[in-house]
Amino acid sequence: MSNQFALRDIHQSFAQAGQPLHVLRGASVSISAGEVVALLGPSGSGKSALLHIAGLLEQPTSGDIVINGEAVKLDSDRARTALRRQHIGFIYQFHNLLPEFNALENVAMPARVAGVGRPQAMQDAEELLTELGLGERLTHLPAQLSGGEQQRVAVARALINRPHIILADEPTGSLDGAAGEQVAALLLQMARARHASVLLATHDTQLAETHADRILRMQDGVVVEAGA
Repeated sequence: MSNQFALRDIHQSFAQAGQPLHVLRGASVSISAGEVVALLGPSGSGKSALLHIAGLLEQPTSGDIVINGEAVKLDSDRARTALRRQHIGFIYQFHNLLPEFNALENVAMPARVAGVGRPQAMQDAEELLTELGLGERLTHLPAQLSGGEQQRVAVARALINRPHIILADEPTGSLDGAAGEQVAALLLQMARARHASVLLATHDTQLAETHADRILRMQDGVVVEAGA
């Protein structure tokens, strides 16, 4: 598999009470196309901070982000936004669906923002939701769906633009065991089928051991191989 995504020597610091707070201290991750990498670590270890930087939502204090062999221009908001829209899909612990839009509309929205026409975006959204077992729930609002169904809608939304990278931050954390396992299995199956890289931040060791190709851990602001 070719290398698709890398974080190199990422540092992140903030001023707190006049003193520097070092959240990330040279964290590095490299993920190949179609590879699922789980990132374990306790709350406050820097997992979410690293995912925010990986998703071009925040700038690191220093370090490089490489997508498809090219370093990202971190000083350009416009370039980061374009790359995020083109290459990255996000899934969070809480689905963050728009409550006034139905499942189909929620999934189609990122495609519409990316410039896809409404008929094509709606067709692509319907195909994804059907593949995720929600073909009979297309016109349901989020409040009319179970937690597992809402998170499957969020999975479809993350996949609609066929991103190269999926960043999943505790995607099953709000679900019970059976629903969480189903969502995780569907997400990773569909990501692998599309040759997308997946960085999965989780507290769930069993989930990581069952589904990930590799397991990494956050430790003192750096990333280490599990067991290191």
